[in-house]
Formats: sequence, C-alpha cells, structure tokens
Amino acid sequence: MLLAALALALALPACADADDRRRSLQQRAEGGEPAAMFLLAHMLADGEGGPPDAAAAQAWLARAAELDYPEALQELALSEPDKQRADALMRAAAHALAHRAHAAAKH
Repeated sequence: MLLAALALALALPACADADDRRRSLQQRAEGGEPAAMFLLAHMLADGEGGPPDAAAAQAWLARAAELDYPEALQELALSEPDKQRADALMRAAAHALAHRAHAAAKH
C-alpha cells in the first residue's frame, strides 16, 4: 500500500469500526481525495464495513486513476487484459509517481 493511502488509513479513528471507517472514506472520496477513493475501493471490494460491491469498487478505483493516483493506475494496469492499454496505464502510473516524488523533494 502506498504512503498516501497508509497515512490516510492511520488518520482514521482507531476506535472506529469498519462501518465508520468506510463512511469516513466515502465522505473523503466524494470530496475528491484520491487516496480515500483507493482505500474505499478496496473496502468495497473486500466487503469491509458493509456488503461487497465490486461495481462500486471498480468505479472508485477508476476515479482515483483519472486523478492520476499512481497506485490506482498500477492496479488497473495489472488487471487490464489488453497489453497495450496495460502498458499505457503502467507508464501513466510511473509518470504520476515521478511527479509525487518530485513534489515531495521540494518540501
């Protein structure tokens, strides 16, 4: 799991149950936070904090990828059956990750 998603997960209340964490991530994802979208996608896929919802999980993962979230792009690439599309997604993930590293180096 990447650092942004891990930091977000650690920021969620430790005493909250899975339902509360899922609701919190839902709010943050709806607010446009890609790390929340990524984590929410996994909670939805795994049925953590509620029933599994593969379609919603895929939609949140795709939305995070549209915002150039590297981990989402990479995950989509790894599950993409079309080799050319998978390569394009992996290149986009590498590019987004390089931007993240560059931004972090400035601080």
